[in-house]
Amino acid sequence: MVTKAMIREHEMLLNTIRRLGDNSKESYVIFDATKNHCVVECNDFFCTLTNTTRSQIINSDYFSLMSNEEQTTIEMIKDKIHSGVMVQAKLHHSCFDKPPFWAEIQALPFQNNNGEILFVLVVVKDVTYYHIEEFLMRLEKAMYEAIEKDYSFDKKMSVICSSLDEFFMPKISSMVLVKAEEDQLQVFKGNDKIKDLPERCENKDFFKRVMQGETSILVKSLGEIDIPIEHKMFADSSEMSFGWFKPIYNQQHQAIGLFAIFLKYPSNDQKFYGNMFRKIGALVALAYSYERIQKKIWDLAYIDITTGLPNRHGFLNKVEKEYGQNGNIKILKPSEFHQIVELYGREAGDELLRQIAKRLNEEKNDDNEYIARFTSSSLIIANATSDEDFFFYKRRIKEIIRQPFIVGGKQIYITLKTGIALYNNEIKIDDAIRFADNAVSFAANKPGTHMEIFTQERNDVLEQQMTVLNHLAQAIKNKEISVNLQPKVDLRTGEIQSIEALARWISPKLGFVSPAIFIPVAESAGKVREIDNQILDIVLSWLAERKRLGKKLVKVAVNISPDHFYYADFVQDTLELVQKYDIDPRYVILEVTENIGLVDFHTAFSIIQELKEYGFKTSVDDFGTGFSSLSYLQRLPFTELKIDRSFINDINDAATLAIVRSIIQLALNLGMTSVAEGIENKEQVEILRALGCKVGQGYFYYKPMTIEQVDAILDK
Repeated sequence: MVTKAMIREHEMLLNTIRRLGDNSKESYVIFDATKNHCVVECNDFFCTLTNTTRSQIINSDYFSLMSNEEQTTIEMIKDKIHSGVMVQAKLHHSCFDKPPFWAEIQALPFQNNNGEILFVLVVVKDVTYYHIEEFLMRLEKAMYEAIEKDYSFDKKMSVICSSLDEFFMPKISSMVLVKAEEDQLQVFKGNDKIKDLPERCENKDFFKRVMQGETSILVKSLGEIDIPIEHKMFADSSEMSFGWFKPIYNQQHQAIGLFAIFLKYPSNDQKFYGNMFRKIGALVALAYSYERIQKKIWDLAYIDITTGLPNRHGFLNKVEKEYGQNGNIKILKPSEFHQIVELYGREAGDELLRQIAKRLNEEKNDDNEYIARFTSSSLIIANATSDEDFFFYKRRIKEIIRQPFIVGGKQIYITLKTGIALYNNEIKIDDAIRFADNAVSFAANKPGTHMEIFTQERNDVLEQQMTVLNHLAQAIKNKEISVNLQPKVDLRTGEIQSIEALARWISPKLGFVSPAIFIPVAESAGKVREIDNQILDIVLSWLAERKRLGKKLVKVAVNISPDHFYYADFVQDTLELVQKYDIDPRYVILEVTENIGLVDFHTAFSIIQELKEYGFKTSVDDFGTGFSSLSYLQRLPFTELKIDRSFINDINDAATLAIVRSIIQLALNLGMTSVAEGIENKEQVEILRALGCKVGQGYFYYKPMTIEQVDAILDK
């Protein structure tokens, strides 16, 4: 019997799962595990991904959207979720009136209070592009290994055909037909079931028509075209009724053969897979040329086939032989590369790098430079000049990007990040490449076009971060993270208005570790929520002890990371913690960065509003240092606005003074309390009072102190 309580429990669970799905920022569905996997919720992302409407999805069996060829995987998923186990799998996912796509799904089962699996959240990502890229990378790697091991041409073609069949089976069967002497085509296949397929066939008129064309030809009935009877039998044996024929060109755009691809159903995704087969065709052309001109192919083995630029292997081979003992390595990366690939495809990214390299070559000052492709998104340059003036390099880069790049018929403006490292008798080229890669990572964090030169200090920072990361998990487990408290005071009376809790870590092995180091490391490692909770727990325990002793309570501010703030159970977890210690929420101020609303404004608004309803105060920390939107800020119900210490340090500067005045007025207009951080002298206090700022914090009043020191001050 279904009771109202059960219905309410189910609704609450469903709402929690829905929020979790929304916070994932991915496409998702939620289905009822007790009702034949009936879909009860999906978001717009999922509808767009599957080319459906919400009405088409709701109440349908989610697994009916899977390809019939994935039954083994589907049964595995069902078995695991009904056992309460989270599942991650990659399979073909169907679309409405569109070809299926490769999907990576994460299925998370949720239980009711009776331990029964009730709902399942399925997060779905379209990984077709990455699946194909991984396949192409594996195939390219296999081909280069075949070249390095000096495999025969037949064996190289077998690598390609077998890989194709493995990738597509049972959807297609394929052959590669390559020009041979005397108007013959050499036939290669990967399907070992067909033993009697001739190794050669006549280059029939239909095949010539394919190779003379610029695009592929789709044939809906193989009986209507003149191809060898053995090829038709090859298709029939695999129950393939349709044919797709695509020419293969070499680098001189000369047709050297064709793909003969046999399908069960007519394909409407030829363009999508056309680019894939074009790249595979480039590999066929590579092997074809190698068979005829082995030395030329050896050179091509050092070429990036998508851009025509030297690849990393070619770069190292060239530089180590010809670029001397002194020089520098530069690694360049367009900041917008990944967005361009996402918008216009991988070919657009390849074309962008090709055009950047071309402009670099046109603008170079001497011949001591060699340019190659370093990674999928970056170029690398070796310069044999030992004392290059990087000022001219900066000017050269600005000139290169001044005009837009034309990619896919569209004008694209970019910014370039550059990392530079020197090599000499003491620093090898391999090390210089690693150092330049290190430097470009630093440059990537700076706005606009930027250049960073590697220094040992930066390398030390990276090593320090790795050391901190290695010790952080144990520090959290052992509760090594402690709290210092720094009061905020009334600028008119000097009385303590509230206190900020600051995380401190004194490691038994590392000694004192600055929060400026371990907090960013914790954020990147996904551990900052645990630190936030430990700080909050310490603060509430302290307040509870003062309350038990009948002492004065004061509001305490705790910094909350964006990751923690958007955590699905953040509000409820925080509320439960204050209730555990029997502390009124009005004594807790939750500080967040000013960019929090830019991540997800609507969610941020609902979270802050909910905190406000429970009685919590909220504060915007370090205001003015980020990229907040004033339109967002005025709509978010914050209690407090903290002015960053950098403005207070320069408050005697007229421009900075104007900014501080505007921030204080902004806080006043929005009904917020303005708090000045980093006050160090009486003059700053007087200026801030005159501007209308009521609360301040800094060494002029109090340094960060231990809990015992603050107790002594409050108890006076």
